[in-house]
Amino acid sequence: MPSKEQMLSVGESCSEFERVEQAKIRSCESCVHWEGDERMCRLDIFIEQLQSLDQE
Repeated sequence: MPSKEQMLSVGESCSEFERVEQAKIRSCESCVHWEGDERMCRLDIFIEQLQSLDQE
């Protein structure tokens, strides 16, 4: 499972981010695509997004 810091960073930069509730912080945890027992992105782009942050 990704760390809170990783989820915040990816949530801030993700082009597919869709907020569950307006009051929540922009993080993977507050995205409609974040789900399941594994707590991963159902679009399967989390790792790709995280790696793109490392290249900036």
